[in-house]
Amino acid sequence: MTNPKETAYKQIEGVRDMLQSRLSHSYLLRFIDFPIIDEERLYVFYGILEQTKLEQKRKEDTLLSIMLVQIALDTHELISLEEVENENERKNRQLTVLAGDYFSSMYYHILSKWHDNELIRTLSEAIQEINEAKMSFYQTDYHSIEAIFTNLKEIESILVRKVAEHYDLDEWQAFGSQYFYMNRLLFERKQDLVRSGSSLLHKLSFAVLSRRETRLTSEQLAKGRSVLDSYIEHAKKEIDVLLKHYSELHGMFCHRLEFNWGLTGIHEKKMAEEG
Repeated sequence: MTNPKETAYKQIEGVRDMLQSRLSHSYLLRFIDFPIIDEERLYVFYGILEQTKLEQKRKEDTLLSIMLVQIALDTHELISLEEVENENERKNRQLTVLAGDYFSSMYYHILSKWHDNELIRTLSEAIQEINEAKMSFYQTDYHSIEAIFTNLKEIESILVRKVAEHYDLDEWQAFGSQYFYMNRLLFERKQDLVRSGSSLLHKLSFAVLSRRETRLTSEQLAKGRSVLDSYIEHAKKEIDVLLKHYSELHGMFCHRLEFNWGLTGIHEKKMAEEG
């Protein structure tokens, strides 16, 4: 008898291999890093498409297309806004822009073979909305902490919300939005351990202080961390509620949360800082 989990794993591995093949552009990779494939999005969008009545090959191509959209968005986010100091930096920036555009064009090509104009339109709308939300997030000087997290959640939620709506899967819309949001918060917290203050922490700290300063003290950054930690804890509780409510999601994602972040979320990271 076929094990459903093994089948799912093999199918996801197959799409991951197809992604790696399409992303392996020899010229681009001379100048930019190999794009990161977001494993959590791969699993969530796989779960969504498994609930549809699409034939297997079309499911694989659709998952491939959605992931290419995400990778294109992630690639464009790597573009530095700082002043270019030499020709190598200029070339790297130009090729990063072109790489994102190239990855984005592939999703259109794949879906056009299936004449899936409706999904092409859905993904195109998602790209536009995400870019607008990102511009708002990076350009706004926030005075409200809640507004920061609301905007951040919107950025992380748009693609999964649009795809779930496209296939009339409300439960995946709610779960995917919260799951990606929590993973983003945990990623920002982890980045802080590496970079001593992520851009999100700076936004939070400035919002807490209600004024602009050129540099933040360690005490001020600590206030930002405390706010972030409280939102992570709340997001984890929301995920637990959703996993209990939608029991079919529990088996696929509960173990991923434990594996990636630990049952207590940020507590192990706090221990690392205190140590």
